[in-house]
Amino acid sequence: MSTITLLCIALAGVIMLLLLVIKAKVQPFVALLLVSLLVALAAGIPAGEVGKVMIAGMGGVLGSVTIIIGLGAMLGV
Repeated sequence: MSTITLLCIALAGVIMLLLLVIKAKVQPFVALLLVSLLVALAAGIPAGEVGKVMIAGMGGVLGSVTIIIGLGAMLGV
């Protein structure tokens, strides 16, 4: 898949995410899950791999955030 196609898919995903949260009043976490699923499928990731990719991506982000929250709690900020 070409770079331009992937950029267009990403842009469409961002627009869809904003519309779901702002106009449709969908909860942000649910909207993020739905849009990430659709973007992954549109980008050509096999349906069986989408869940694994999403879990791996979110796990990395949550791991980083957990460290920041833990250090903030220890410092009493």
